This record gives sequence, structure tokens and C-alpha cells, in this order.
Amino acid sequence: MNDMNDILFEALKAVLILAVILFTRYAVPWMKQAVENTKYNWIVKWVGIAVRSAEQTIFGDKRGEERKAVVTQFIKEQLINKNIALSDRQVDALIEAAVFAMNGGR
Repeated sequence: MNDMNDILFEALKAVLILAVILFTRYAVPWMKQAVENTKYNWIVKWVGIAVRSAEQTIFGDKRGEERKAVVTQFIKEQLINKNIALSDRQVDALIEAAVFAMNGGR
């Protein structure tokens, strides 16, 4: 009887170890990717909102650099608040992409 308990315990231990390995191998990276995608979607959404807002609130000719500076500052503040690290080049690329999309790809 004691041998049966030992065998059952070892089998249960092996199944548990296998479950932990599979969870670590597949579920953790999937969850990490889901969080990263959520962050990226959040950033893209807010860059688009900031670009459209700057377009509507800053008037006059040749105000592109002023608008971009306002949007850049806003996005950097939001990234700091959300503890998301992006380089200046990445922020600039996102802003340019949002402007391109807003202008209908022109």
C-alpha cells in the first residue's frame, strides 16, 4: 500500500512539473505579448487623438512644427505616466504615421 502511495505521489509530481513547464513555455510568453500589444494599441490610439486635436486647436499657416512639438510633449508625458519606454525616434515615427493617416495617405 505504501509503495502505491509513493508511485501515485511521484506520478502526480511529474504531472504538476509538466504543467508548470508547459505554462511557463507557452502561457507566459503569450500573456506578455498580449500586454505588449495592448500597450502598442494604446500608444497608437493616443498619438492619433493628439495629432487630430493639435490639427483642430492650433491654427495658422506653417504651424506643423508647433503642432508636432505639442503632440510630442503630450505623448512623452503620457508614456512617462504609463511607464512605457519609447525613444524619440519611435515617438516621431508614430506621430508622422498618424499625420500621414490623417491626411489620407498623402
